[in-house]
Amino acid sequence: MTGFKPFGMKKVIIILLLSFKVAFVMAQSDTIYRHLAVMREGAPLIVTNDNIIGNLDGIKPDEIDSIRVLKDHATMPARVKNLDKYGVIFVVLKKTVNIKTKSVKEIKAWLGVINDAKFAVDGFLLEDENWLIATEAIREINVIKNKDISGNLTNVVINVWTLDPEGRKALMPGKRLSTDKPGVIYIR
Repeated sequence: MTGFKPFGMKKVIIILLLSFKVAFVMAQSDTIYRHLAVMREGAPLIVTNDNIIGNLDGIKPDEIDSIRVLKDHATMPARVKNLDKYGVIFVVLKKTVNIKTKSVKEIKAWLGVINDAKFAVDGFLLEDENWLIATEAIREINVIKNKDISGNLTNVVINVWTLDPEGRKALMPGKRLSTDKPGVIYIR
């Protein structure tokens, strides 16, 4: 340390700290999405008729008027900004198709949960609770109650799964399901 003056060492430490902070922020790029610990991975959100979150189960191809796929976070409508990590598929159905839905408020009332509970779909928190959920798309509902150290209830989150358990986590490149036969090719 003979070549460093005390002032020079201070600059080096500040530069190292700033470098670490920048690297840490860059590594945390997922922080724009507010989500639960368990969330869908790799599967896009499916929105039908601009206000119904669901999946394509029960929808026949001849009932679809148009499909639009958005993958870029910067071009997403504000309403889906927290839900678009893996893209959003917007499906417009012909006017003759009727989908049974439940509002966030109706689901909370059905579960007997207090009004200030947070609401999530497939592990991603809804910023706008005016969404409707297709009842046929609901696969599972989890009511997560967080408590503090003394056992007092701090908050409640209702998570609605629209994906079956096997569809919630996408296959990562190079990984295969244990039930797959060698030589099976997956096209993504």
